[in-house]
Amino acid sequence: MTQYTYGGTPADVLVDSAGNVIPNYLVLVYRAGTNELVTAMYEEDGTTPIAELRSNASGSATPGAIRPFKIDDVTAIEYEYNGPGGGPVRWYEGAREAAAEAFDLVQGKLDKTGGTLTGKAQMQAVNPTDVAFAAFVTGDGFDRWRITADGGMQWGSGTAARDTFLRRTGPGVLDTPGTLTAGQISLAGMRVYNPCVTFGAKGDGTTDDAPAVQAALDAAYNAGGGWVIVPPGTYRLATLPLRIRRNIRLTLMPGATFVRAAATTMLLNGDSGQSFGGYTGHGNITVEGGVWDMRGTAMGLTASAMCISIGHARGVTVRSVEVRDLPGYHGIELNSTKNALVEGCQFLGYIDPGGRDFSEAVQIDLAKSSGAFGGFGPYDNTVCEDIEIRGCYVGASGTAGTTAWPRGVGSHSATVGTAHRRIRILGNTFEGCLQYGVVAYAYDDCVIADNTMTGCGSGIRVRTIISSDDADSTDLSGTVTHASQAMRNLTVTGNVIRDTGTQDDGILLYGETTGRVTDATITGNVVDTVGGSENGIRIFYAEQYTVIGNTVRNTGGTGISQEQIIGAAITGNRIYQPGAVGISCDTGTGVSIADNVIREAGTNGIHLLAGADIQVQDNFIKGSSRSASGNYGIRVSSSLDGLKLTGNKVRKYGSGNEAAWGVSITNSCTNVTRHGNDVADSGTTGSLDDQSTQANTSPFDLTGHIESLLRPTGRYETTSRLRAGTSNTPTSGSLYLVPLWLPKGFTVSNLAFMSGGTAAVSPTNWWFTLHNNSKVAVARTADQTTAAWAANTAKSLAIAQTTAGTATSYVTTYTGLHYIGVMIKASTVPSLVSEGTVADVLASVSPGFGGTDAGLSTPPTVTGGAFTAGAFGTGSGILLYGYVT
Repeated sequence: MTQYTYGGTPADVLVDSAGNVIPNYLVLVYRAGTNELVTAMYEEDGTTPIAELRSNASGSATPGAIRPFKIDDVTAIEYEYNGPGGGPVRWYEGAREAAAEAFDLVQGKLDKTGGTLTGKAQMQAVNPTDVAFAAFVTGDGFDRWRITADGGMQWGSGTAARDTFLRRTGPGVLDTPGTLTAGQISLAGMRVYNPCVTFGAKGDGTTDDAPAVQAALDAAYNAGGGWVIVPPGTYRLATLPLRIRRNIRLTLMPGATFVRAAATTMLLNGDSGQSFGGYTGHGNITVEGGVWDMRGTAMGLTASAMCISIGHARGVTVRSVEVRDLPGYHGIELNSTKNALVEGCQFLGYIDPGGRDFSEAVQIDLAKSSGAFGGFGPYDNTVCEDIEIRGCYVGASGTAGTTAWPRGVGSHSATVGTAHRRIRILGNTFEGCLQYGVVAYAYDDCVIADNTMTGCGSGIRVRTIISSDDADSTDLSGTVTHASQAMRNLTVTGNVIRDTGTQDDGILLYGETTGRVTDATITGNVVDTVGGSENGIRIFYAEQYTVIGNTVRNTGGTGISQEQIIGAAITGNRIYQPGAVGISCDTGTGVSIADNVIREAGTNGIHLLAGADIQVQDNFIKGSSRSASGNYGIRVSSSLDGLKLTGNKVRKYGSGNEAAWGVSITNSCTNVTRHGNDVADSGTTGSLDDQSTQANTSPFDLTGHIESLLRPTGRYETTSRLRAGTSNTPTSGSLYLVPLWLPKGFTVSNLAFMSGGTAAVSPTNWWFTLHNNSKVAVARTADQTTAAWAANTAKSLAIAQTTAGTATSYVTTYTGLHYIGVMIKASTVPSLVSEGTVADVLASVSPGFGGTDAGLSTPPTVTGGAFTAGAFGTGSGILLYGYVT
């Protein structure tokens, strides 16, 4: 602290208005210019405190004067005492030492022309934006640089207000609202490289900027990793390929374009001589942003080339890049790569230089050979794993001489014994691709979901290894096997496929005998409008798969087509206006087709050919044979064995071409269980045409339905023998018709009834007939005249005449209701085994049964349908036991 001296001068005397001194009077001391009272005062020795400052007493040598005293760190004061008039009196006094200090400061001042400041300089401002320091250049109208009181800095041109700023905006935050351009920045170990600032890239579209970009990539790699940021501009790359190595992030800012100027790959992750196997190559790489113009139509650049090529790597991300007008190869190839993401990229424009009509914008490949991946080896058949391609767009660029890509995402090479695994293709858009949106080739555990494919040659192709391809069917030992291998665990879900061409089916699962597509799920897809004769969904050589909840509309071929399949469930699909069949199954085993809706099929609603153990249940079919008459709602043919057909509903659509039969089953089919189907008014010819052998039409399982089990082979009975617990006696000379179900195409050779406990006495005529559901006689036996018929005796009589004339058998022409008739004329008519009787009032209700014509003796002529039985109501409604064989 510094002490300053006051008092002891001739001016420091208290007087009244008459000039008389005022001794021993209290005087107060304030810091000059304030009302701050100074209380810490000391005697002239600087140590003895003064409790109260008073003017000198009357006995003093200088009565009324103020003696010298000292105060710490106060350079000016004001005295105050109560004057004679009662008001305060103040006067100012500066410290004795202040003038000397001021002179010393003036002596050591800084001149305008410069000087040296050895101590701390401080300024105090009222507002944080007040200027603390500013700099001008001669002639400037504005300062080019200034510091404000809050520490912010501003820069300008000198001809206008400052336009660039750097300031603190919060705790630990230094902010600039403008653009910060730096050749290299190190932030807590992060290294950022700008090829323009540090390495001389121009971005002017004419200079070969590839060496500068490569130098930045090399610098980042040599430093152990870093971030290369390319500013906006057009960078002509004539020294290629660029080589990116591990731990590097390459970012092209918005407005940055790489223009290829050499007939080779643009970017490769490594060096041609490297030999990193498996996933040990250069990884942990990010490439993002910018337009990558391959200029595939330019002179000298039309040969096949790659844009971004990645191999033997782990941890790769490519996002938000636009690949334009590429010739021959791929926009991005991921070869022998694990944990990779391709996100938000665009692939616009493709040129086929010849023989490359199958290239993918994004290819998943394995390190098979230099022909498959030319960048570097080793060629150890390393596959890709854990790859995700999402949110990308594949289509056309509009550049003259280019097309859209042939394929969006996929593969076209393989090795037996290997498979790409966990490939996820999600939420991409494929527009106008010439062949496929997605080709999953030799993939396991794959998901293809939520993609949109519009105007492509076809949609999604899933393919096991092609056994006829020598290269692909070669195994890991180098042996050509000419065999395929299974492709497992595939999900195709939520995709929308519209307006496809004639390249292939909308969704295709294609296996082989030596390698099936296994454990696939196809669910929730929309396939709308498929060209040519292609199918909506086609499955070939597959097993244990489901096709659930898909919508298929307006296909050239079949809605859902299946062939050579095992263990499938086709459930809850909606199929509208397929050009051919709604759902087909050719040579399937253990297949369930249930709860589907099929409307306006071109031919059959459902068609089953060959195979075994197939269930067709609870489907709704309306309007089959839209494009041609004579087909079927449900058609079963080609020796299919073991069909369960229940709960289906088949309906006509309206006028025009309609199905001939609602349900048609050919006579080569066996072990058919059929019941509960609603096929009324479903065909122009008839509702049901079942020619299969001994169909089970009971809703009961045969193991619990003893009636069906007890029916002898080749026999159709009017009622089960288990129900025939009584006997009834017909009226002599009357014809009785008993209802009987017969399938179409069944050969009837004999008609039979059985007597009860009463034998015939003095018979004169007895014979049996077979009638159709209109009671027209179609066959009869010969008259047995007076032949005896003992009690408890079955009589089986051979056919003697049919509608065609003399014959020994009759073949039924439809499936359904027939009648077997019996007429006995005798003095005592034998009792016949029966289930019982009902009153005529019930038996005569159409279609009816029981007694018809009376007063008969000799058999009628049935040739050409000459005899029709009369109305029911004569005699009783007897439920006789009879049968045909």
